[in-house]
Amino acid sequence: MSIMSKINVYVVRHGQTDMNVAQKWQGSGSDCLLNETGKAQASNLGETIKHKYIRKFYCSPLLRAVQTANIVADKNFTYAPITILKDLRECDFGDFEGKPYDEVEEKYGDEIHDFFWPTKETWGKKFPNGESKKEVFERVIKALNYIVSCHKFDLADVGVVCHAGVINALACGLGLTDVCYDNCSVLHLVFDYDKCEFVHVKD
Repeated sequence: MSIMSKINVYVVRHGQTDMNVAQKWQGSGSDCLLNETGKAQASNLGETIKHKYIRKFYCSPLLRAVQTANIVADKNFTYAPITILKDLRECDFGDFEGKPYDEVEEKYGDEIHDFFWPTKETWGKKFPNGESKKEVFERVIKALNYIVSCHKFDLADVGVVCHAGVINALACGLGLTDVCYDNCSVLHLVFDYDKCEFVHVKD
């Protein structure tokens, strides 16, 4: 392998939705569209990262991610094709789905942090009738490994559009710190083919 056997993987959270504004749990069971702010966020992000010449985007099948990917890809140097991967979908929040944050916090108290901000000691805890962050990480890292395997020989930089819960699971599983979860924030990872590992780049 070449000493340049690395690619950039830009992991993007989708733009804002009305459920974000209403502060409701929005998981894999909520297929919402972007609101006008979310569309503007995606457009601004596309302008910001277009100089990176991302050759391909991968995204969650949920509409808010697909919309974001299309808007960002359209701003790229040449329109980058998009592939939808089911394993990039948001966490299944189970009984929390669609409920206001404060209502859930009132019922579960401090236990809510074990669900959404897990450590390696707590990430196996499932959302009631939903997934655990460990399960999310396992399917998402499988998807990322598939993505980088597709680009082992062209070393084309890629974008991955997904969700806050997905990025949070990645942060826990990969031991990342200082990760932003804002709408249309970017988590910059580099995959090193020689070491077979993802490294967090703090731009």
